[in-house]
Amino acid sequence: MTIGSAWDITDPDKPWAKWDPHANIRIPIGLTDWLAELGVGYGSHQIITAAPLTCPDPGTYSAGTILVRMALVASPVFSPGVKYPFTIRLTGDDGTTKDDRTLYLKVKDR
Repeated sequence: MTIGSAWDITDPDKPWAKWDPHANIRIPIGLTDWLAELGVGYGSHQIITAAPLTCPDPGTYSAGTILVRMALVASPVFSPGVKYPFTIRLTGDDGTTKDDRTLYLKVKDR
């Protein structure tokens, strides 16, 4: 699911990456293994966030990956070093299968 060396996957159930509070970048998220695990093709996805995170663009699915644009809300209130969650809700092409996975961004100046 996580793509790139920025992710700490020591606990695979709670992957996290350092996140600069000034960042507004696209994060690649791989769905191929997740879809195979669920036994479905891609139907749709949603990104669920709570302050201080926001998702200006949930990305478009292409070749097994979505590029999710994450940012902090305007005038964010956050605690440096805290891991803030965002959830990916995946719906299979069968229209019935749904699953959520949560990733974490550790907001801290880099």
